[in-house]
Amino acid sequence: MFISTKYLVTKYGVDDTIARFFVDREPPANNLYWHEKLLYLRPAPGYLFIPLIVDLLYKLGLDKGKLLSEEFISTMEGIGHVSALEEIKKISAEEAIRKCEELVKEVSVNALWLNSVSEYFEGKKDNIFNRLATPFKSLHRGDVFLFSLSALDFSPSLFERIAEQWFAIISALLLLDDAEDIESDKETGDENAYIESGLHAEGIGRIAGLVKQDVEKIATVNPVMAAELDAQHKNLLDKHGFLNTK
Repeated sequence: MFISTKYLVTKYGVDDTIARFFVDREPPANNLYWHEKLLYLRPAPGYLFIPLIVDLLYKLGLDKGKLLSEEFISTMEGIGHVSALEEIKKISAEEAIRKCEELVKEVSVNALWLNSVSEYFEGKKDNIFNRLATPFKSLHRGDVFLFSLSALDFSPSLFERIAEQWFAIISALLLLDDAEDIESDKETGDENAYIESGLHAEGIGRIAGLVKQDVEKIATVNPVMAAELDAQHKNLLDKHGFLNTK
């Protein structure tokens, strides 16, 4: 399916300029995240993450030009490559963290954010990211992308709101991905929040509560995006028969 500018604007409420930028962008060369992909965007949650988070950051007040700068976008893409290497077990989680930290140090203009992300991965308990992080292990597979925001200079007053939106959108998208992959992840043994939940009423209830929390936060910035993600989650819960889980 081709993702058009109109699709991103109408379905997710993405700013027109941001939507067009990513629709027109070529997949980065020699990047495992886009391995053998002919288009930058695909309907899969992982390929919509960058335009959706960029739109949320813009609506929080960050400069659009900086958000669409080659420096910032290529940094996110580089982290995507490292993340893909970890996913196929070419490198360990520890190596992925180190590589991402090294990658962003060259472009970092936000020491507060970079130091906070580094402390988060070091396991410091009083870190704001620890307070916002989701309870399911599966939903931490996008955490290394946190490093990329150190390439953006923004007011410390926006720090917490940006962190909240970051965890809300990545949690919502990864839960969609996990819902689609329940059966295949059962076979492969890959991490999956739904499987981790136990696939019973209590566990599904925890996930539903997490989705509700995510979309409520996103709705404060982009209500169209929040409504679309909420609808997608409900459709998948219904598809798997989880809406009536006892």
